[in-house]
Amino acid sequence: MRSRRTCSRPGRARGRLQLDARIYRRFKTLDEQVRAAAQDTPAQTPVDADGQEIDAETARYIRLAVEEFERDGVALTGADADRLRAINARLTTLATRFATLTTNAMHAADVANFTATPALATTAGHAERIALLNRSLGRGLSGEYDTRALVLEEARLRAERARLLGYPHHAAVVAAESAARTSQAVSELLTRLVPPAMANARRDAETYAARMAADPATLPGESFGPADWPRYEEAERKERFGVDDATLAPYLELSNVVERGVFYAAGRLYGISFHERLDLAAHMYVPDVRVWEVRDGQGDDAPLLGLFVGDYYAREGKHGGAWMDSLVEQSHLTGRKPVVINCLNLTKPESGPTLLTWDNVITAFHEFGHALHGLFAYTRWPSASGTNVPRDVVEFPSQVNEKWALHPQVIASYARHVDTGAPLPPLLAEQLRSQGAFGQGYATTEYLGAAVLDQAWHTLEPQEVPDDVTAVEAFEHAALADVGIDDSLVPPRYRTTYFAHVFGGGYAAAYYAYIWSEVMDADTTEWFRTDGEGGRDGDLGLNRQAGERFRHEFLSRGDSRDPLVSYRAYRGRDPQIEPLLRRRGLN
Repeated sequence: MRSRRTCSRPGRARGRLQLDARIYRRFKTLDEQVRAAAQDTPAQTPVDADGQEIDAETARYIRLAVEEFERDGVALTGADADRLRAINARLTTLATRFATLTTNAMHAADVANFTATPALATTAGHAERIALLNRSLGRGLSGEYDTRALVLEEARLRAERARLLGYPHHAAVVAAESAARTSQAVSELLTRLVPPAMANARRDAETYAARMAADPATLPGESFGPADWPRYEEAERKERFGVDDATLAPYLELSNVVERGVFYAAGRLYGISFHERLDLAAHMYVPDVRVWEVRDGQGDDAPLLGLFVGDYYAREGKHGGAWMDSLVEQSHLTGRKPVVINCLNLTKPESGPTLLTWDNVITAFHEFGHALHGLFAYTRWPSASGTNVPRDVVEFPSQVNEKWALHPQVIASYARHVDTGAPLPPLLAEQLRSQGAFGQGYATTEYLGAAVLDQAWHTLEPQEVPDDVTAVEAFEHAALADVGIDDSLVPPRYRTTYFAHVFGGGYAAAYYAYIWSEVMDADTTEWFRTDGEGGRDGDLGLNRQAGERFRHEFLSRGDSRDPLVSYRAYRGRDPQIEPLLRRRGLN
């Protein structure tokens, strides 16, 4: 769950049209006609009032549009409609203000955007680490960057809006347009994961406390706490597995990772090929951007799938993190082929090759999973194409694609010494693979803490939202304690006052989406390796049969049919949580 901008579900009726009752009534009439026709003659294709056939994909498009209109409040009239517009406008203002304050607070505190800032791993003194963590945890709690009043107003307005729309709370509104369907399902997943994650975190804390006690830099009376976790976990990792970024970097050159790793895995799975277009790159907005034609087969005469654009370097004015975007969305209606872009923020060296960290490598594979989702799109309606799926599904293909980075044949292809061309020593590759669930107690718990806070704020009714800003910290602590998270040992990845995903972005009541997607990811990764088409002749699923089935039944479908139906079509059943528990060492 690296810092990244992800693809959200574009609206089918957004902007000025979202409350246009005339358009809504037309969609509603079509939906009723389709339903009536299907009920009368279920074996036949429904037709509209003009006798035009409406296929299943179009019928779904119509139904989802109706649902979206209704969630947006198209049925409201008079004072209720006026109030809804006022709430939406005010929430936009508040979110913008929150994002500005949290960004300023982050720079003023000289920390990263999440709680456990990376500098904790390299700060030698315990007292200095505590001071650094306190600066991070204290953002938004006082002074010129205080965000507590904004949080309370946003929570109250979202709760009021949900009530206007006929929902019990905001989390229910969000769940209704998601794969989860209900906020109860979200709560059940989070609460099931907390106990084993917290238990693992406590066991790891005992190990790191002993390591800290033996550290000569530890002074009398100093004891292990949340500020010390990154430093001693990293020391444990290096000692146990013997792998660090300095050792790996010479084997992880950018072009090799992209072309002999990311592209190589996609070619093995899906049979596609990549042909660099220097002529197109020459017209891009900065010289470092690269462009490839993606063809559905090998050779220059294979059918064109689309274009892939790689923008890998950081520069002034570029948004931080890593993300994928669809510059052009595939659509049979428009006849357009997809153009997708992956953006990273690597530091470009003044000279010589660009060497990556292992985290950079996983990010490159992750973002290309989103790109494949867009490139393989095969739908009529642009709004159902590629990554235009529910938010708790969108991360699933990208998380699956991460796993190929460590596949023995893939890593042997791209992990070559930048000077000698020698392959990564097998011992180092095995040490990378052997890390498995290491550190997942802390990582899972800090993530769950943030997801729980998000749900807690957004399952409130308007009158339940505190009036006093001093109640924010108590609310946080109580919400975490209620599910069994000890925030004095593992603080949430984001505290309320700097939780920009939720109060400054578009993830309100949806931060759970990452773990919901990972349930599907872990289950599918297991399928690739062992079941169905996966695991042929010991290839751990890196074969065309498995890839084509995943592509045809899921990646190409977008939201043209229910993603759960697409999932069942290749997996043979609904997602199960047990593979995720095994992956994270929580079983």
